Amino acid sequence: MSKHLTTLFIAAFVVAMSSPAFATKNVTFQVDMGVYLQLSLFHPASDSVVVRGDWQMMAGDSITWGGNMFVLVKDNTNDSLYTLTVPFPDSVAGKTLNYKFVIHNSSSDSWENDPNRTYLVTADVNQQIAVDYFNRRATAGVTHYITFQADMTTLQSQGFTDASDSIWVRGDTPPLNWGPGIRMTKTLLNPHIYNVKLQFTVAVGDSIGYKFFAAGTDQFSNSGWESANNSFYHMVDQDTVLAPRVPAITVVNSTTTDDTVKFVMDMTGAKERFHETTITGLKSVWVGGGVKPLNWPSNWNFADTTTADTVHNLQRLYDDGTHGDSIAADNKWTTKLVFAAGVAQYVEYKFGAVFNGVDTLNGGASYMDNEAGFALNHSLLLNGTSMTVYNTFGDQVTSVQRIPSSDLPTRFSLAQNYPNPFNPSTTISYAIPANNLVTLRIYNILGQEVATLVNEKQAAGQYTVSFDAGRLASGMYLYRLEAGKFSFTKKMLLLK
Repeated sequence: MSKHLTTLFIAAFVVAMSSPAFATKNVTFQVDMGVYLQLSLFHPASDSVVVRGDWQMMAGDSITWGGNMFVLVKDNTNDSLYTLTVPFPDSVAGKTLNYKFVIHNSSSDSWENDPNRTYLVTADVNQQIAVDYFNRRATAGVTHYITFQADMTTLQSQGFTDASDSIWVRGDTPPLNWGPGIRMTKTLLNPHIYNVKLQFTVAVGDSIGYKFFAAGTDQFSNSGWESANNSFYHMVDQDTVLAPRVPAITVVNSTTTDDTVKFVMDMTGAKERFHETTITGLKSVWVGGGVKPLNWPSNWNFADTTTADTVHNLQRLYDDGTHGDSIAADNKWTTKLVFAAGVAQYVEYKFGAVFNGVDTLNGGASYMDNEAGFALNHSLLLNGTSMTVYNTFGDQVTSVQRIPSSDLPTRFSLAQNYPNPFNPSTTISYAIPANNLVTLRIYNILGQEVATLVNEKQAAGQYTVSFDAGRLASGMYLYRLEAGKFSFTKKMLLLK
């Protein structure tokens, strides 16, 4: 009997050792680089094709939407086809992967345009995503020159100088990229106008998304990025010189004294942003941001809550009567932070919560970035004194509604907000006569962005947006609508 059991044990051990550590779903990504090879926008000798998305951590990476772990290789039978098979754990079945292909080299990344690609993982062990062209471009298109121009008058008056600073254009269509971009130079006839002339080869009707970016020894708002939305230029069948545009960037002064800021986050009735469901079993609340002692986390997950990584760690808030918290267990989470003299006055920040099931959000990727969407941040202006800032979880988010109507608008329009003056909520109405990328943003009188109300493609129609300014101070604000080539700005007054 003992011999029998020993034999069975050995057999079971051999089977266990020969089996894989866990069951997998093998997903093969494929992309055709033919058009980009034809246009010399992809150079196999120096460039590689990588795939990035919200699923990377599920496949063994340490980050999402970044890095170069997943490199596609050229197919043996097709010089323009690049493929990569990625093994996922069985638990990925039924989940939707969001991803993009990226051309990577030592100096820059060229991302595909929006929207993200998506793939629903099935129960099959081996799966192959259908082949598509890079950036969905099946033909070479037409070639034209576009000259981008930036009116730097305002920035120069704030201290921008060629000796230490520079202005760049970044975008979504080669030769532009989202980093580092292409540097602009001062024109000979006007010292306030900087420009650069670039050649694009695109399909007729394609649009080019771009932003200006400032770099140098000065401290710029939003880390140098424009706070306004991408300015989209719709391609026409001719070379074009764009009119000079004032970058939505300001030089931010440095603080001269230490500032103590008390952050108070009201979590009453808070909802996580991925599914808009009410948070239950709240464990902790955290804050990240762009000015020390705040940091923007690398992954927005549990790893960013440790003190070991002082570059990317989040700061914790408390509801236990400590760290500036006035009343324990009242769902008003609090912390006090000291911003040392010499940092930028303008601070952007965002909260994240830990609660029951949080690590299952977003396919297990960046699950703590659960207050609001990308670039929807809070902001404050350090003023040399101690201050308290109050927020409610997700109050960057607003309600956008399309008004049912059989008659489509014939022109762009932006109405005056109502009521005006208001406290603390108001409604903004606008109309767009054709499908467009639409953005609606709020700025303070310093030109600093304080809220993004709309940033998405919308169908033609009439819309209303509700805006809650409960977290803002009384004063005059600007709201700006941009859709296609249309842009309009109006004032509104918040009285508390």
